[in-house]
Amino acid sequence: MEKIRTAYDLTDTGIDAASEAIEQFLAQMGVEQREILRVRLAMEEALLCYRERRETERFVLCLQRRLRSIRVEAVIPGGRLDPFREGDALDEGGAMLAGMMAHMGLAPLWQYRDGVNHILFTPKRKKRQSLITSMAAAVALAVILGLLGQLLPGGLRAGITREVITPIFNTFMGILSAVSGPMIFLSVTWGICCIGDTATLGRVGKRMVSHFVLMTFLLTAAGGAAMLPLFHVSPGGGAVFAPAELRDMVLDIIPDNFFTPFTEGNPLQIIFVAVLIGIALLLLGEKVSVATTFIEQANYIVQLIMGAVSALIPVFVFGSILNMFLSDSFAALVRSYKVVLALGLSLVTVTLIYLVLVCVKLRVSPGVIVKKTLPTFLLGLSTASSVAAYPTNAACCEQDLGIDPKVLRFGLPLGQVIFMPGAAVTLLAAALGMAEVYGVTISPSWLLTALFITAVLAIAAPPVPGSALTCYTLLFVQLGVPAEAVAITTALNVVLEFTSTAVNLFGLQMALTLVGNSLDMLDTDTLHRRERAADEAKGA
Repeated sequence: MEKIRTAYDLTDTGIDAASEAIEQFLAQMGVEQREILRVRLAMEEALLCYRERRETERFVLCLQRRLRSIRVEAVIPGGRLDPFREGDALDEGGAMLAGMMAHMGLAPLWQYRDGVNHILFTPKRKKRQSLITSMAAAVALAVILGLLGQLLPGGLRAGITREVITPIFNTFMGILSAVSGPMIFLSVTWGICCIGDTATLGRVGKRMVSHFVLMTFLLTAAGGAAMLPLFHVSPGGGAVFAPAELRDMVLDIIPDNFFTPFTEGNPLQIIFVAVLIGIALLLLGEKVSVATTFIEQANYIVQLIMGAVSALIPVFVFGSILNMFLSDSFAALVRSYKVVLALGLSLVTVTLIYLVLVCVKLRVSPGVIVKKTLPTFLLGLSTASSVAAYPTNAACCEQDLGIDPKVLRFGLPLGQVIFMPGAAVTLLAAALGMAEVYGVTISPSWLLTALFITAVLAIAAPPVPGSALTCYTLLFVQLGVPAEAVAITTALNVVLEFTSTAVNLFGLQMALTLVGNSLDMLDTDTLHRRERAADEAKGA
């Protein structure tokens, strides 16, 4: 870990010296030149705002590298001042959104604690090789070595599986299980704390958040209905789903105490506890500033650990698939083809539902919507990264769909974190497919539980590397699917993540269009512009 802490005068000379230090540090860390320039200019503008206030003569610049994480932080004593959102009435939820965007490397994070302003940047390094590419290479190498391993004697193959691969697999799963529960808990709790106050959530985010949550559940159910014909649902002794089963499922969300959800790995109970604690911290405000700071810092720590664990995912995938070949259980991967078919049906269903909703509600032709959203969709499909598609997504929403920038400043970063219908149906398809492969009975109560958990996990999971693997782990534990299924779904996720990301982006664009229209903050002339231009050309 490398950390540089330097004090500077809050003058033009001091600000220039700090900017030079930032540029040199980020260059040494391998950050792209464009990102270095963005961080330097943004920090300079922020420091100039504090200089104009003339409340302090010095500030401290902290430059830090921890494992794969880079932090550039300025600490400025004095009165509360957010230099990035001052005077913007609709950015009342700025703290929450800044926190989300800072974790994605898209924006600085400003906080005010104990009479001190903190400005934090977390720029990303140049990615020499993406996680998706590494996993694809791991899958290919495992298949090749697995086929060659068939030439080895059966006893030798069994010995390699028993003495080498299986212990490593169990250790990795143990680490993942230990980190997954705290990661979900801290992500949800800190997200609620960052809202700022309950009034902010009510004034700004109520309609948008309710739309995201409601549509996530509805689209997950619709996707589940589309894929259900591919699987056999056992009535479980009755022709219909008993109301008592629904009652028990709802009551099971409430834990007996605050510790069993983590020891048992129950994701719904973990989220329930996180929501309770998050709301309590939000209501108490400054009275529990120490506890809030602890949640914030613990969240950073766990996400850093998860980032380190995610770097080992390609190795885990390689060992898991190689183990299938050596143990003659590769048929399990072959039989999971239904996951891909089910996901295809569900993603088409989700996309069509949103397309029809927007076209009918706003009286715009499907061709116009498809043409305007296609660049963002293709970028998500080719990169599997909503962060990489963020600039294109924002430009499409404002310039092509006519959504008010004030809605976008709140809704776009928030939606990329909590609105992922593509991820929800991907989890559901994996749950159904793995349940069939491993002989788990799909009953009505099991199905309803799966629908609910997948929707909740898609909302609660943070947008960090490895979160999909975490969700699979929690989901399968809750549904009684063997842990070995995580290896198969992780391998399949190399392909599934591309399509689910593209659908997430399209769904978010459609959701923001509908929300903007309901708030009377949608320029319908911009939305219909190309269609009207075509009609005028035909008339001429």
